[in-house]
Amino acid sequence: MQRNKGLSRFHLIFLLLFLIPGIIIARLFWLQVIRHSYYTQIAQTEQQGYTTLPARRGEILIQDYHSGEEYKLATNTTLNMIYADPTLIEDPQLVAETLAPFLFDPEIEEELARQRYEDELESLMQIENEALREEALDALKMPDEETLFSSFEENLESTLAKRTRDIILIAEDLDTEAQKAIKSFSMTGFELSENGNLYAYPNKIQDKARAASKLADVFDVNAGDLERILLGKNRYVILKRKLDPEISNEIESILEEDRKLEEPMFIGIRLQEEYFRFYPEQELASQVLGYVNSAGYGQYGIEGSYDKYLQGKDGIFTSQIDAYGNQITVGESVIEDAVNGANITLTLDRAIQLQVEKALSAGVESYNADSGQVIVMNPQTGAILAMAQYPGFNPNSYGEVFNLVKFEIPEDEKDKLYVTGEDTDNPRYWFYKQIDPAVRIELFLNEEEPGVYYAYENEVGPEVYKNKMIQEIYEPGSIFKPIAMSAALDSGEVTPNTTFLDDGPVKVDYNANTGEYDFEIDNFDKKHLGIQTMTQVLEKSNNVGMVFVARKLGAALYYSYLKAFGFTNRTDMGLDDEVIGALSYYDSWTESELVTKAFGQGIAVTPIQLAQAYTALANKGTMMRPYIVSKISYADGSIENFEPEVVRQVLKEESADMITAMLTATSESYLSLKLDKHYFAGKSGTAQTYKWGQALSGPGTTIASFVGYGPVEDPQFLVVVKIDRPRTVEWGASTAGPIFKEIAGFLFDYYNVPPDKI
Repeated sequence: MQRNKGLSRFHLIFLLLFLIPGIIIARLFWLQVIRHSYYTQIAQTEQQGYTTLPARRGEILIQDYHSGEEYKLATNTTLNMIYADPTLIEDPQLVAETLAPFLFDPEIEEELARQRYEDELESLMQIENEALREEALDALKMPDEETLFSSFEENLESTLAKRTRDIILIAEDLDTEAQKAIKSFSMTGFELSENGNLYAYPNKIQDKARAASKLADVFDVNAGDLERILLGKNRYVILKRKLDPEISNEIESILEEDRKLEEPMFIGIRLQEEYFRFYPEQELASQVLGYVNSAGYGQYGIEGSYDKYLQGKDGIFTSQIDAYGNQITVGESVIEDAVNGANITLTLDRAIQLQVEKALSAGVESYNADSGQVIVMNPQTGAILAMAQYPGFNPNSYGEVFNLVKFEIPEDEKDKLYVTGEDTDNPRYWFYKQIDPAVRIELFLNEEEPGVYYAYENEVGPEVYKNKMIQEIYEPGSIFKPIAMSAALDSGEVTPNTTFLDDGPVKVDYNANTGEYDFEIDNFDKKHLGIQTMTQVLEKSNNVGMVFVARKLGAALYYSYLKAFGFTNRTDMGLDDEVIGALSYYDSWTESELVTKAFGQGIAVTPIQLAQAYTALANKGTMMRPYIVSKISYADGSIENFEPEVVRQVLKEESADMITAMLTATSESYLSLKLDKHYFAGKSGTAQTYKWGQALSGPGTTIASFVGYGPVEDPQFLVVVKIDRPRTVEWGASTAGPIFKEIAGFLFDYYNVPPDKI
C-alpha cells in the first residue's frame, strides 16, 4: 500500500507522464468553466484564441563578501512542451508516424516495460499449477526496442485520434446546498464524489443542453459555455514536456513547413514554452531554499515563504483565429502583460555557506550522528551569513526523497521490527537498527507482497525538507549557562570573581510527606572542586555552581531575563513555520525547575532563538533580530531593502563585556579547540535525551552543541553548531566543538582579522 510513495523510478515516470497532465487538465476545466466564465466564453468559442502569457518566476540570489558578485541559488530554465488538439487533427496516423521518432525515449519506455514485466512475473509466480506456471513463464519476455517503439507509436496515434474526453472535472469541493441541488436533477452521465467533486462523462450524457441549463443555475455561469464543455471535445493533450532543444527545433521546422502547405496536416500540434525551476548550486542551502512543486508553487523555505513575491502574475492574450489556428489581424485582441516575479537576494554569503556545509557534512559522518545544523550570523546586524543542515536534498529532484528500496530484515533480527497503531487503518512499521539508544527507520509494507518491506532510500524520507534550525526545539544543555550567568551579572547578583563552595551534590525540592528531597543536582563528571569563581563555573561547566547562580536570581527575575532574551517568542527571522520554544511561566516552577533551567534543562529552544539571544552577549548587550532576506527587487524596478533591527537592550554594556571575557577564558580552557592566532568567546553543551521519561546516557543519546563568537574585541561572526545524537563520542566539546573550530578558523581568515594572540 505504501509502495506507491516512491517505490521506483517507474512511479516517478508514471507521475510525470500521466498523473500531472491529468491534474493540469482538470484544473483548466475548473478554472475556465466554473471560476472564470468570461475567459471560458472566449477560449471555448471556435473562432477565438486564448493564450496565457506565463510570468517568469523571480530568482533567489546570494552574494560573495569579497567580490560582491551575485550567484543564483534558484533561477529558471525554459523548455518546450508539445501538446495536441485532437479535434483539429485530420490524419492521426500520419502525425503519429512523424512525431513518434522525436518523442520516443527508449530509456523511459524500457523502464515502463520492465515494471510491467516484473508485475506480470510476480503474478505468474502465484499460479499453483506448475506446468501452467512454467508455460506462462516461458512465454513471458521483455520486449525489444523495436517492439517498444511500435507500441509507443500505436499509443500516440490512439491519443491523437481521441476527440472526446472520457471524463471531465466540472467542480471541486461543492458545498452541501450545491450537492443537494445536483442530486435532485437525477441526470445520467454525472458523478458526485464523497468529497464534493462533480465529474461528467460526456459519452453518457443523454441531453447535454438540458444538463448544462440545470448546472448553469447552480454555478451561475453561461449555459451555452457549459454545454460546449459537456461535449467533451479533447482540446488539450500533453504529448511530452521538457523537450530537448534540438528535438524541439526539429519539430518546429516540421510545423513551420507544414503551415506553408495549402492543406496543412499538423495544425492541431503546438509547442509551448514552459518555465522550470533550476537550482544551479544543487544541494547548497536546500532547507533554506525549499523547492517549487510540479504545479509551480513554492514549498518550504524561501520558495514557500515568499511564493507570492516570486510567482508574479500571468498575462492574457486573446484574438480571433481562423480554421487553421492562425491569428486574424483584424480581429479584436485583448492583451494583459505578464508581470514577472520579484528577485530575492539573501543575506547568505556563498563562500561561508559552502565552507560551513563542507565542515558540517564531514562532522556528521565522522561522528556517526543522525544530523547536524549550523547557523552563522553577524551579531552586530543579525544578518544570517550561513544556515546549513545535513543531510539535505537536491531541490532539482526533490521527489527523490520519497524513493523506496527493498529492505531485507535478517532472520535473527526479526524481533527488532515494531508496529505502532496496529489497531488503526494506518499502522506504522519501525525497524530498530539499535534498541538502546534507539536508532530506527520507518518501513513500508506492500499489501501485494506479504512479509516484504521497503524503506526510504535516504532512511528519513521527506524529513529532510524540515529546517530544524527554526522548526525543531531541544534542551540546549550547558550552552545555556552563559545566558543565566549574564542575567546574574547584569542584575548585580554575582561578579566574575564571586565564589561559592562546590563540596558535593545539591538537593532540591524538599518533600514534606517523605521528609526527604526529591532530586539531587550533580556535576556531569561527579567531581567537586571546592571554592570556585563564576568564571571557573563556566570553564568547568559546573552544574552545582549554576544552582548557586539560579538561587541568587530567583524565579521571577530569571524569567524576566529569559523573556527579554526572546525565549517566549519567535524570532521572525524571515521564514515561515518558525516555532516557539517551551518555557513555562515562573510562578509554576519548582526549585528543581528553576535551577535546571540555569544549565539548559527543563527549557526547550530552537537554534535560531539561541543565536538571537547570543547576539546580546556579543553586541554590547543589544539583541539583534536575525534576518535572511537582504532585498526584494520587483519587476517595475523598485527595491525593498531589509535593514538590521534592534529587538531590545537586554544587558548593560559592561555586563556583556564581562560575559564575553568569561567565555573567552572558557574557550581557552578547551585545549584542543584553541586557535593559534585568535581568541574567541565560546561554550560547549551536551544535552540529554529521554526515553519513557528517563534520561539516557552514553554515545548516541545526546544533542551536542557549541556556540561561539569572535573576534572578542569586535565580533563579526557568531556560530551555533548542533549535532544530533553523535555515536563515536557523546560530548559537545568533542563533536560540535571541532566543527566550530574549523568554521571559526575559516572566518578569521575570510575576514582578514589580524591576530590578537602574541
